[in-house]
Amino acid sequence: MEWINIVQNTLNYIEDHLLEDINADKIASQFFISSIYFQKIFSIITGFTINDYIKNRRLSLAGEELAGNKIKIIDAALKYGYESPESFTKAFTRFHGFTPSSLRKGICQLNYFLPLNIKIDVSGGFIMSRKLIPNVEKLYQVKSENYMFPSCMRSVMAAFNEDQAYDFSFFAGISGDFFTQLWLEPKWRYNDSYSNVCKASQKPIKAAFDACGFEYTYVDNTQIKENEAEMLQKIIASIDKGLPVLAFGIVGPPNCSIICGYAQDGKQLIGWSQFTGETNEDELIDQVCAENYFQVGNDLTHIEALIFFGKQKPRVSIAENIKQSILNIPALAALPSTDELRMGKAAFDAWADSLLCDEYFQDETMLEGPLDTYQSCVVQTGTNLFYLDAYLKNALTLCPEIEAQLKTLIDLFAQEKTAFDQLIEYQGGYFFEKDRKALLDKNFRDGLAKHVKAVGSCYEKAIQSIK
Repeated sequence: MEWINIVQNTLNYIEDHLLEDINADKIASQFFISSIYFQKIFSIITGFTINDYIKNRRLSLAGEELAGNKIKIIDAALKYGYESPESFTKAFTRFHGFTPSSLRKGICQLNYFLPLNIKIDVSGGFIMSRKLIPNVEKLYQVKSENYMFPSCMRSVMAAFNEDQAYDFSFFAGISGDFFTQLWLEPKWRYNDSYSNVCKASQKPIKAAFDACGFEYTYVDNTQIKENEAEMLQKIIASIDKGLPVLAFGIVGPPNCSIICGYAQDGKQLIGWSQFTGETNEDELIDQVCAENYFQVGNDLTHIEALIFFGKQKPRVSIAENIKQSILNIPALAALPSTDELRMGKAAFDAWADSLLCDEYFQDETMLEGPLDTYQSCVVQTGTNLFYLDAYLKNALTLCPEIEAQLKTLIDLFAQEKTAFDQLIEYQGGYFFEKDRKALLDKNFRDGLAKHVKAVGSCYEKAIQSIK
């Protein structure tokens, strides 16, 4: 039984490190066992040598990427561990039965080699298995992808071999994340994206799913708690069909994550998240960014919502979607603020006004909350301004019929970017690198509030221009 567990763990390890420089000796060293004996046992149990197993998995994934026109042949060769396109072509042809270039020219039937699961069926014992949907891309590899729902949608579309235009920027624009600013009450609560904070309304969720042409089912926390066992089985069934599940809060803060696998018949859920759920005392935000798959027990009670992918449905073009995201800006600007949530220009004003509340800045021990929240506001504004110029210029190419509105928007958001850069310069770095205790100085906060309001005024002018 011990060797069965080691081999299953080996399969898991290979899947998690498939694109790295791994071989039998390196893997054996991870488990502190003899490489020669380990390789014999692996072959007996799986029917493959370790090298053949790794090669088959890589060639299977390479075929899927090339079929989706997501990668050049030379790049696929390097990505999947081949020294030259020629050696890759030979291995690819032996595995799939045709050359990579043939796949690009016509319809070819790929050979698939899915991750192996070891199942043990012993009377009075247990069954152990692991299933993982391939090609679900890691989240937060691009550090500017600060909105997790668009990042998750980007990753799932890649796994579905959809158009590469369905990227982070596309979903952040379509959902409305790029065109909103939020402030949560009571004061100095950690801020977040529109698609996360307002997910219960399903407006940003529906906009994204309509845009990429998929039906979906949204399950809130109350439904999850009432039907936890049923929801777990639904997650397993979805993964068995090759459909990842989006989960808000499965690990770390309640951001959107992807469940794309399970182990031990669902007792353990596997996927990608921005966070590990672990803490780091040296970080201003005490959540450690994930470097690998999360693997957690099946306690679903901390999940705020689940989203299940349904069948495909008719969709409009990329260009029409982007055009509608621009024309929808007035509707986003008109979203009402509440006692708990400020939207748009009101969010900037609340952010600035909170800097003038002296009771939150009496001494250094009180700064943790304001610094954390302030950082989240800066990240939201900075993320929007980082992507918007390229997003709007792409729209200018795709949607010439609204050229005048787009040129005005580009100009006005550039003015907001200038005001934002002046804010960053005034505060001494993106996250107060110069002096985090500067917030204790009332005169400094007065100046900071004026800069925040100036950014908000530029934002308001840009948003109102569409009307």
